[in-house]
Amino acid sequence: MISLFGVLAISGAGLGAVVINEVELNPPGDANEWVELYNNGAEEQDVGRWSVWIVDFDPTWTGVIKIPPETVVAPGSFYVAEGDRHWIHTSGSGTVILKTEGGMEVDKTPLLTDKSDNFFTNTRYPNGVDTDQRSDWVFGKGTKNANNS
Repeated sequence: MISLFGVLAISGAGLGAVVINEVELNPPGDANEWVELYNNGAEEQDVGRWSVWIVDFDPTWTGVIKIPPETVVAPGSFYVAEGDRHWIHTSGSGTVILKTEGGMEVDKTPLLTDKSDNFFTNTRYPNGVDTDQRSDWVFGKGTKNANNS
């Protein structure tokens, strides 16, 4: 993860305070996996051309979601990155990494697991909390594109 010094340097460079906020690794039925980003900063952040990587615990599978150009996340707002419906990712486990267009890591989750095949997700609680601890994350009812409860 990024040290306090790194966060200050990133904020000064305009990369801001966008974090991975919620992850659906095992949606019900044929639904897509998705990752919700959250801007916990005070300024809007351009995340266009960034990418979200879902890396399976057995690194033989990686799903990459490209964020469209000119995508901006306002302060206190969400952006949901949808996975590919053709992915075959059956483990329900993975680490999620948010990267800039140049490949710099902005945020990374611990290994998350979801064997539920329902609407439960891994979420940061409260929204955007990032202390680099596993305790930032809880497993509960999904709140896609809304405040985690």
